Formats: sequence, structure tokens, C-alpha cells
Amino acid sequence: MSPKAKANTQRVSTFLSVQHLEALKQEAESKGTNVSALIRMIILEYLAKK
Repeated sequence: MSPKAKANTQRVSTFLSVQHLEALKQEAESKGTNVSALIRMIILEYLAKK
């Protein structure tokens, strides 16, 4: 039996200002998640609205 394929396998890197990263960290903490998951959620919600 082969292992299950991962659904999210592409990695993207970006650069943020210290202020933007801090704001994202605070937002992620208030939602009980991490910055990476928060950014992914924001992007997917944005794309779903298009």
C-alpha cells in the first residue's frame, strides 16, 4: 500500500515588513493557528471570492 499523497505540496516564499509580520502573528494567535496557516486561509478566501 502506497502512502497517501499530500494535498498541499507547493511552497511559496515571500518577504514582509516587521510590522506586517507582527500583525499576522497577533491575528494568528487570536485565531489559535500559525502565520503560515493564516496566510493560506486568507489567500484561499480571497480566491474563492473571485
